[in-house]
Amino acid sequence: MELHSEVAALSEACKRTRRALHRIPETAFTEAQTQAYIESALRLSEPDSLERIAGTGVKAVYYAKNPRSTIAFRADMDAINVSEQNRVSYRSKHAGKMHACGHDGHMTMLLLLSTLLHAHRAELQDNVVLLFQPGEEGHGGAKRMIAAGALHHPAVDCIYGLHVWPAVEKGKIAVRWGPMMAQTCEFEIVVRGKSAHGAMPQLGVDAIVITAELISMVQTVITRSIDPHQDALLTIGRIEGGRAHNVIADKVTMSGTLRAFSNEVFFDLIARIESIVRGLQLATGAKITFRKLMHYPSVDNPRALVESIYTLADKDTDMVIADPVMTGEDFSFYQEQAPGLFLLLGTGEEAHQAPLHNGRFDFDESVLLTGVELYRRILGLCER
Repeated sequence: MELHSEVAALSEACKRTRRALHRIPETAFTEAQTQAYIESALRLSEPDSLERIAGTGVKAVYYAKNPRSTIAFRADMDAINVSEQNRVSYRSKHAGKMHACGHDGHMTMLLLLSTLLHAHRAELQDNVVLLFQPGEEGHGGAKRMIAAGALHHPAVDCIYGLHVWPAVEKGKIAVRWGPMMAQTCEFEIVVRGKSAHGAMPQLGVDAIVITAELISMVQTVITRSIDPHQDALLTIGRIEGGRAHNVIADKVTMSGTLRAFSNEVFFDLIARIESIVRGLQLATGAKITFRKLMHYPSVDNPRALVESIYTLADKDTDMVIADPVMTGEDFSFYQEQAPGLFLLLGTGEEAHQAPLHNGRFDFDESVLLTGVELYRRILGLCER
């Protein structure tokens, strides 16, 4: 995608901003230092409204004189608990924390967009809302932003999100209409039995044996109950229980994740797991609780918005069709409130092959200018 001269001129600011943010990674709802950096940068663009929201989030509003609509752009702010392995000058200063999911790049693109908004306020045809959201990584920060009024005052008509993506060639924009990211549910199952001496198992209710049976039964829910043409995934990722080698365990806790693209499939899976839990309780006398910890709807892009974004590309090769992925994204909560489009910005190249959430993840900051260019075109800035 060819860069407008004013976007290309932001190259040094792009590198400087992304690296400054990369040095100060903070996890969900602790992003105080990041929030302060963003506020300071946004003040230079003189928004009509600048406020803290959802604890450590930031909302900036730029009003047009005669607005056609209100367009929002969202960037997530939080880092994850990963130790950075890159030996670079801008590596994380916070031990055990890293921007390994590219959120530093997402924030950078919105801050650069704010520079263009400041320079072209008179051209604005739409109100613009910039949302910097905390707690995307499994904490549903989008829900808190929405509850705090992120999409009101002014009322948002459309919202965009862009995520750096190493599985897509550097500089390409990937998108698809319909489900693009899975509906996800993190869950916890607790099995409570009755402890007894290991030599007298008849006096107890063995939570470990019951859990083993439960895991086997739950795994067959997908392989034997769901149409093989439907995408679904269930993983038990953690299990903990037992006190000693010769004591019947009275409690086991396990947690996992359930993912599917179809709402019908997802809720059918939940219902079947709950049925298995009830059945095992009756059969064994144990008390079993199934609790959903965090549920993200699927990212589902409206066809009209996908088609409109293609009209902004210079040529067909700028845009590629994204493969649906089983990862979750709480941008989906915004899509439940207003038409929303989620896109992927390719960062993949030979020099940067590490996947997201890896301690060696990194990318060439220059690719972020492609994201800024796309945002510029959506708003029609710098064209007069």
